[in-house]
Amino acid sequence: MSDVMNEEKVDSGLNQGMDSACDEMEDTEAANEDSEKAANEMDAEGAANEGPEKATNENSEDPEEGNEENGKDPYSYTKREEFTSEIFKIEICNLPRFGFKELKKRLAKLELKPVKIKSVPRATFAFATFRNEEERESAISKINGHVWRDKKLTAKKASATADPLLKKRRAGGQGDDEPSVKKLCVGEKGEENLSPDERLKKAVSPLWNMPYDKQLESKSEEIGQIMKNFANQIFKNNASLRDWLTEQRKKYDGHCCELQPIKPSPVQTGYRNKCEFTIGQDIDKNDNTVGFRFGQYKDGTSSVGEPHCLSNIPDTMKTVVKSFQDFIRLGPYGAYNPETHAGHWRMMTVRTTRSDVMAIGDFHPQQLSSEEIEKEKNRLHEYFSSGEGRSSGVTCLYFRVYSDRMTGNTTEPYKHVLGKTNIQETLLNMNFEISPDAFFQVNTAGAEVLYEQIAEWCGATTTTTVLDICCGTGTIGLTLAKRVSSVIGIELCPEAIENAKRNAHINGITNVTYHCCKAEDIITQTMKSITSHDVVAIVDPPRAGLHPQVVRALRNSPFLKKIVFVSCNPKGAMNNFIDLVRQTSKKMRGQPYRPVKAVPVDMFPQTKHCELVILFERDSCT
Repeated sequence: MSDVMNEEKVDSGLNQGMDSACDEMEDTEAANEDSEKAANEMDAEGAANEGPEKATNENSEDPEEGNEENGKDPYSYTKREEFTSEIFKIEICNLPRFGFKELKKRLAKLELKPVKIKSVPRATFAFATFRNEEERESAISKINGHVWRDKKLTAKKASATADPLLKKRRAGGQGDDEPSVKKLCVGEKGEENLSPDERLKKAVSPLWNMPYDKQLESKSEEIGQIMKNFANQIFKNNASLRDWLTEQRKKYDGHCCELQPIKPSPVQTGYRNKCEFTIGQDIDKNDNTVGFRFGQYKDGTSSVGEPHCLSNIPDTMKTVVKSFQDFIRLGPYGAYNPETHAGHWRMMTVRTTRSDVMAIGDFHPQQLSSEEIEKEKNRLHEYFSSGEGRSSGVTCLYFRVYSDRMTGNTTEPYKHVLGKTNIQETLLNMNFEISPDAFFQVNTAGAEVLYEQIAEWCGATTTTTVLDICCGTGTIGLTLAKRVSSVIGIELCPEAIENAKRNAHINGITNVTYHCCKAEDIITQTMKSITSHDVVAIVDPPRAGLHPQVVRALRNSPFLKKIVFVSCNPKGAMNNFIDLVRQTSKKMRGQPYRPVKAVPVDMFPQTKHCELVILFERDSCT
């Protein structure tokens, strides 16, 4: 059985915004999103995300057996006043062979609205959680006896998932708060005898000790395998392209198109211009440590390490982190604890440009009065305006207060504390204003390489109309605007659209238009309004890829013959690639595209990640 569980918090929806949110964590694997958001992953509600367990094993554990002393009860989170859907959980049995999306649609047809669905590949069971007992009972009633693909389904109540950190302590006496972790990295084979600094490097920048030419070689090989897999998928999904594909494979070493050499990053160290730092306890239990987690909460890790040893983070950023850490350690409030949900200081975000440094402190109010919170904000202002933090280089400071359990997952406003309200950066001789929540590529020099590649493959002329899908703050389209007839940007996030409009104004660009909506809702209408036959689409989606309806709209746009697809997660975007080349059908109208050429662009040295750019074209749209 695969050790990967497919889990989705169903009611959260897909955020297509912020300029292809492959985003801040693209290269700090266990550090921010994978380690901050996933480390807090008591599913955004309090329920821990752990690996697959057969239901009989999961449900056989008695929550009352846990030792509640010393925080050892792995089910204690279910007894708090805070809501968690884990207490309204069911197990669905006797399932036929299914895909995760198929199960999700099947439950929707039964008019069920689960909070979460958990499935294990190739298993005949799955789990779903609900908002209350009434919804759970209704789900059990509707599922029991329901026939799906000749299988009669059954459903029953299931126990909550154990908190993985506490479960690990209870089962083996090992968690990252145990003394042994100071000397050993308990976990993966070969990690014995690693120092804390080495552990952090491995978590955040796993290729830190590999020569850069070898890093590029490794990434090229992985992209090569992905493109060969894409060729296999073309063979399976479009019989009309098989003769063409056979010739392409002969010509390009088994690939479906030309795969150009990887483009290296101009800088390999200190390149990150944005990081989200967790605030917590370090291995020695020092509170209010600002840095990155050593791993994921679901794997039993919650300790934080200072980033001084990380080569991909610039010294200016490290200086601000150390100054902020000194500030909060002098104050009365401790770090937010993802296990108990107590504490206040949650996360620190730092953004740097060639001329500015922005810092943002995230704070949980707990039961503090508005006066007490304002006092802490004023103390922050004093420290960085006239106190010891004045020399840290901060030119823009914000403070954000929210009580959401998932750190960083909030719509609460940023409160300006001091300095500028936005910071400025230059890219390809253009000026960009960056607000606290605006997306901007984390490697500025690398972004210039990426954008030049996109421009080259667009083949842009003064008659070209560029359709910039998932445009975010508009950086890609704006760098092309002066070379083309017009740019049409589509983006879901209102704040990003406002940033894009502002950046267009700053650079004196007037031939851009922005639409704040879902791409699938407007592409067809937009294409009908374009009179030019010289249209190219630039697609730069988040890690999950494009919504299938967007791909169908692109396929069904008669005058759209060229797509430049930028993916920060090629494996996650594979279904999009397949749909673009899939044989024409009632569901997938319009002539299929063909991959013409591809190139990896390394934006994230010291990590395993890189961007992949693929040029798709089609000759006829009739």
